Amino acid sequence: MSHPITVLWSVPRSVSTSFERMISERGDHTVFDEPFSRAYYFGPDRRSQRYDETIPGSAATQVLAEVEAAAEERPVFVKDMAYHPTELLDREFLARFRNTFLVRDPAATLTSLARKWPDFTDEETGWADLDRAADLVEDLGQPLVVVDADRLCADPAAVVEDWCERMGVTYDPSALTWEPGMRPEWELWGEWHASTSRSTGFGDLRPPPPPPGHEDSRLRAAYDAALPVYERLLAHALPG
Repeated sequence: MSHPITVLWSVPRSVSTSFERMISERGDHTVFDEPFSRAYYFGPDRRSQRYDETIPGSAATQVLAEVEAAAEERPVFVKDMAYHPTELLDREFLARFRNTFLVRDPAATLTSLARKWPDFTDEETGWADLDRAADLVEDLGQPLVVVDADRLCADPAAVVEDWCERMGVTYDPSALTWEPGMRPEWELWGEWHASTSRSTGFGDLRPPPPPPGHEDSRLRAAYDAALPVYERLLAHALPG
C-alpha cells in the first residue's frame, strides 16, 4: 500500500528549502528537492533552454513515477515550484498528493531571483503557476494549507506544529534545528541552497525590501503580477 506524498509548492527564493531541511531532519520521509525541475530544465521535452545538458530519466512522467515509487516504501515529502511540472499541472496530478504551499513577500523573492537570474522569465518567477495550483487544490476540495516565510521564521514552533496538525503529521520539535551542511538531495541546485547549508535552524529573516520602483519596469511588472497571488495565499497563512 502506498504511503502519502506531501508536496510543498512554492516560488524561488522563499525559504522553502529550510522547510524541506526541517522535514529531512525528522528522518521519517523520503525527501525530494525540486524533482520536476529536471523535466523543466534538463528533460527531453524541456520548456527552458537555460541549460544545454540533458539528464537521462528526466521526462516529467518519469519523475512522477520515481516519486510514486518511493512512496511504496515510506512517506514522501517533495518541495517544488509549481511551474516545473506545468505540463502535468491539473486536477488528476494534484489529486495524487497532499498539497501545501509556502509563500514569501514577492518584493523579497523577486529581488533575490533577479540577482541570481537577471534574465528570469515570467514563468520562472513561479507565482502564476502557484496561483493555478491553488485553484486546482481548492477545486479538489482540499484546504489551502499555507506557510508564510516571515511567520515561519518568527515563530517556527507555532507554525510547524499547526502545519503538522493540518497535514496529518506528528509534530517533532527536535527537527526545528539541525547540523549545517549540504544534503545529497541538493546536488542539482546546490549553489541555490548555500545559505541553507550554513544554517542550523530557520533563523531571522530580514524585512522585505520596498516594492520595485517603476524605473525597473521588468521587476515592477513581475511584482505587480505576483502581489495578488501572495495576498490571496497569505490570507490562509498558519497559524490561523
